[in-house]
Amino acid sequence: MQKIIDNIKKKPISLDQYINDCLYKYKSSYYEKDLIFGPRGDFITSPYISSIFGEIIAIFIINYFLKKKIFSFKILEIGAGEGLLAEDIIKTISKFKNIKCQYYIIEKSKKLKKIQKNKLSKLKVKWFESLEDVKIKDCFIVSNELLDAFAVKHFKKINDVWNEKFVKYDFKKKNLITKYFKITKKNHKIFNFVDKECNFIEFSPDIFKFVTGISKVLMNSKNNFFLTIDYGYNSERYRNSLQGLMKHKKVDIFSNQGFVDITYLVNFNLIKSIFQKNKVSNVNISTQSDFLKKNGIIERFNQSKKLLDSDEKISKLHLAVNRLINDKQMGSLFKVMTASNND
Repeated sequence: MQKIIDNIKKKPISLDQYINDCLYKYKSSYYEKDLIFGPRGDFITSPYISSIFGEIIAIFIINYFLKKKIFSFKILEIGAGEGLLAEDIIKTISKFKNIKCQYYIIEKSKKLKKIQKNKLSKLKVKWFESLEDVKIKDCFIVSNELLDAFAVKHFKKINDVWNEKFVKYDFKKKNLITKYFKITKKNHKIFNFVDKECNFIEFSPDIFKFVTGISKVLMNSKNNFFLTIDYGYNSERYRNSLQGLMKHKKVDIFSNQGFVDITYLVNFNLIKSIFQKNKVSNVNISTQSDFLKKNGIIERFNQSKKLLDSDEKISKLHLAVNRLINDKQMGSLFKVMTASNND
């Protein structure tokens, strides 16, 4: 995207600003384009692998509220993509005649919001503009592969001094390069979550506002609950995991601006620490495999295959479920985090 390069020619910009420009800022930015999800896009998410994924989440939500004897509740999905997960959850819950559910979505991308409204037009879904607008009770907040799309900064300690990575233009080589510049004021919130031995930090500045917003919604009602699924790790040490994806292959994030998904591995330990700082009492992290198995994906698979009329369809479903739970595929790389103020 030439306008991004032209801006950088004028002066270097921070890494997270570069990522935001590539993914969100312009009409030609990545998340305003068509065909970014699924087999024909640049990456595939769990709802595209099998509708069983959404069914298991729906059953988890239903069981959560039924244990509290609540039969009418709300679901808020943040970053709903093309609306596939929302559709699967709503259709599953609609099979339970004694349960009423209102589905809400918050979506940053104007393009995706338009797709969602078209796809979910008959399902009575409503949209919030931001978390600040959410003042509801008996609300289950869900997101899938949302946090990895947040823009990140890179901080590095050089000669015992913290520096920040910027993107600049090399006029001799006529391409983008990165360079670390000294941080003049070490007043960023992230420094409250690192120890003296730390010499590299990869984090999203937006995660602090996001977790604070979720925490406030959880404080609105003791019945409110948050669940997010993403690929990442759980460690006090930060990894350099930033990568570009295009047509399901890793590519350079400093080329083809607007056509490359820029993503990273989420540090769930940091998010848990921020929740605890916000006095959210109950935060848990598990693998996607453990979560799906615990909530009945194997039983659902065995039930579903009895309804299929060919070995080919059964094999296809088996491959899909295996992809979701196998530790060598998505099973252990993807984590499930839940947060609430429930005991």
